[in-house]
Amino acid sequence: SPPPENHVSLEGALDRLVAASAALGKVQAIAREMADPYVISRILKRQEAVSSSSIEGTNSTLDELLAGEDANEDGRSEVRQVRDYAQLLDLLLPQAMERGYKVFDLDLVRRLHSEVMKSDPDYKDQLGELCDSVVWIGGKGQIAYSVWNPSPPVQVRACLIETIDYLRNEGMQFMMQNLVVRMTVAHAHFEAVHPFKDGNGRVGRLLLPLMMAAEEQISIYLSPYIDAHKEGYYAVLRRAQQRLEWEAVVGFVSDAVVATVDELLVTRAALAT
Repeated sequence: SPPPENHVSLEGALDRLVAASAALGKVQAIAREMADPYVISRILKRQEAVSSSSIEGTNSTLDELLAGEDANEDGRSEVRQVRDYAQLLDLLLPQAMERGYKVFDLDLVRRLHSEVMKSDPDYKDQLGELCDSVVWIGGKGQIAYSVWNPSPPVQVRACLIETIDYLRNEGMQFMMQNLVVRMTVAHAHFEAVHPFKDGNGRVGRLLLPLMMAAEEQISIYLSPYIDAHKEGYYAVLRRAQQRLEWEAVVGFVSDAVVATVDELLVTRAALAT
């Protein structure tokens, strides 16, 4: 199914959604008060890259990433992959701020995939090319025991276009859904389509800060929270994908927003000290 553009049932998550919306309102003030926003934003983007990559089993420490960048060294392939993710955020967030939701198109999604996967030595397919074979999630190699079957190859492009149309925010979702709901629906729908053979998780998580930037909202980075709550993250994604139940996954993303902003408040206090 295409992403829902009208009202989605969120009764059990409304309090969490309200808290997330309030937390986003604090972010603008935090950004204005930070003494050195470039250095801080650089660190936060790289922590996002470290955590998002870790979710997929690509591991680098923040120190290793920063040291490699400062010395202009390639380092291990894992470090290069994390670096590519972080530098992509550096490049694309200003573009999203400038162009708004028009930044989202098929070329952008393919570019996201190409950039985050180009240093992965195990990825043998064409970078940015949509999946042309049947894939499944879970089941330890046996489709009969899978937990999710994404779009079949002949439908991948059409389903991904539906995701991109939703990301462009030109339908009823513009009036019917707030930013946190739209971030959640877009991310979950992209992961459901699963348009590439690998790298979908990283590309899908990149969409979250890009959507915030397109909304002219200071981007915050949710992957550290997701990495710390991986089992819950996968569970609520499955409920949205298998049953079109949005309440749990919107509640999860709302909690991630609140926790991330709370962490920023702690960071601000520590820097002031």
